[in-house]
Amino acid sequence: MTKKSISLQKVADLFGTDVVGLGESCRKFYETINMNYRSFSHEEEKDLILDILKKIENDKQVIGAAERTQVWHNGWDENLQQFRQNKHASSVVPRFIRPNQVIRFDGEYILPENENFEQDYAKLMQLYIYDKFFTKDIENIYEFGAGSGFNLINIMNHNPNLNLYGSDFVQSSVDLINEFDSHYDTKFKGDLFDMLHPDYSYEIKENSCVFTHGALEQLAGNVKNIINFFLHKKPTICIHIEPTVEFYDEDNLFDYLQIKFHKKRGYSSGYLPYLQQLDKKGQINIVESRRLFFGSKFMEGYNLVVWKPL
Repeated sequence: MTKKSISLQKVADLFGTDVVGLGESCRKFYETINMNYRSFSHEEEKDLILDILKKIENDKQVIGAAERTQVWHNGWDENLQQFRQNKHASSVVPRFIRPNQVIRFDGEYILPENENFEQDYAKLMQLYIYDKFFTKDIENIYEFGAGSGFNLINIMNHNPNLNLYGSDFVQSSVDLINEFDSHYDTKFKGDLFDMLHPDYSYEIKENSCVFTHGALEQLAGNVKNIINFFLHKKPTICIHIEPTVEFYDEDNLFDYLQIKFHKKRGYSSGYLPYLQQLDKKGQINIVESRRLFFGSKFMEGYNLVVWKPL
């Protein structure tokens, strides 16, 4: 198959901007990564779709099930133990970001040359978001469902002056974030926080951004409590990078497969419609709502919704 490459203009188009609008950080990082890929042949794509259908039929994982709490604790504890051994930032990369994977990109399946394409393209996307939405008045970032603190490190490297608060519902995540802070003397602080049952005594300071990345998806559709919490706390801005099933077209095979996978697992739906209701009532302003056409083999886990409380 012919080798292709993702141009900076294509990235800008998918992000809904022009090349200049991507921001300096995004443009510079683009120059450092391998964006070459090849598409699937017709026969390869047939085999891939069959594999996806079998996975959907046989998948036993249920998002939000009680046993998932221990799974998440164990997952972040694995990162924690590795960090304790080598004290290196690479230890916090989540295990579910695996190299050499099939990628969903711009409505097709691709095989990138870059074994870490998903991680690199996600960072490219984040840098654009940081440059665009982390305005000069933002002093604090609160990531809910922060996991290993992986995203907080990217934010710190982008702007070391920000105060970074990472919360999660399992202790191993909190320990990892705080031990990273102690070792590197960062501006991190980890806290226990259950998004299903928000603690209204948890402080969100003025001039703050609330941030989630693949966290609302894990609430199995029970998203209203945490959205209402954010609305009550009135941060300056809220940014969500989440799989958003409402963006997909049931009459398109590529999309239909990810709708089936999303629903079979029980990932959250409804958070965007709820935000749209709040927007219509004049309680919030949705600044941006965009499908980014990027994800893993089974679904697009990276879509962007940005809003501000009014």
